Amino acid sequence: MDTARELFDTLESFKMPDTKGRTPQHQLLDYCQQVLGTVERYYFDYKTKSDPLDPKLSESDRKNLGKGVSGFANSKGGVLIWGIEDGTLAPKPISDVGIFVASLLQLGPLATDPPVPQIDGFWIPSDSGKNEGFGFIYVPESSLPPHRVALAIKDIQNHYFFRSGQDFIIAPHAQLEDWFGRRPHPVLSLITKLKTGGRMSGSAIVRVILGIKNSGRGVAKYPFLSVNVNLPYRISASGIDGKLTLGLPQLSGGPGQCDGSYGASVTRVIHPGIEHEVTSLEGKIQLSARPVDVPDLVIKYIIMAEGVRPVEGEKTVPGTELLAAA
Repeated sequence: MDTARELFDTLESFKMPDTKGRTPQHQLLDYCQQVLGTVERYYFDYKTKSDPLDPKLSESDRKNLGKGVSGFANSKGGVLIWGIEDGTLAPKPISDVGIFVASLLQLGPLATDPPVPQIDGFWIPSDSGKNEGFGFIYVPESSLPPHRVALAIKDIQNHYFFRSGQDFIIAPHAQLEDWFGRRPHPVLSLITKLKTGGRMSGSAIVRVILGIKNSGRGVAKYPFLSVNVNLPYRISASGIDGKLTLGLPQLSGGPGQCDGSYGASVTRVIHPGIEHEVTSLEGKIQLSARPVDVPDLVIKYIIMAEGVRPVEGEKTVPGTELLAAA
């Protein structure tokens, strides 16, 4: 179990009076003073409610949450402890604390882009007995940093934070490069598969299925393929299965032409290790032709996906292979 989660679970154990008769508030304050007061504050941070009498989230509360979610997720995870004054450790319990924590948990997944999964929270009562208490929000370390603040709040929106000592710091450019460099990326390439399209009067139709292969570790979103081929080869009207099916929606060009482009929304992705067929080419070959007389198929292509550089290339399928497949 990670350090931040262990801390969160320990704090949650204070929800009920202990065997010594100490109240939840008493246990919490003792722990903050005697244990947390002796360790580095890398994994936790104290926050006070801007107005402890109003459980609704103010802009200041939302700002603290946004920085906390981004900063802890981009670091090693952590716990936001609400209702204790930083420095003095004086209790500042929050009215209707259950409503307050529920609001934090509702906003948490919306606080950053991309969202941080598995944010958790709870609250414990204060000694006042007036429906007041202290809130706790657990933010796990992200497996896919960085997370930028998405909340429309001045000074923090679109910034990437990380935990440094007892502060949340805006990440410098070098840190962002490191984060993005560690992300798993798709690695895309063109695949070709030869198929016969039938014979007639001493000739044969040869079909070449085109697709995108993802040999990387990341998911390819918004996949796109553009192709251009030489005559006598053209985009086939049969699709990839002979039934007009295409692997991606057609954007331009098409059957009977020498070029075409295909792309999709984020709902269509290519997972790691997958070969995704997109479209097909076809050409008519005379079965009596000498291998040297069958033109090579030259495919110029561009492959793109979100977050990766375009892959441009040229692939040649020798005429001898096309004749053999006829």
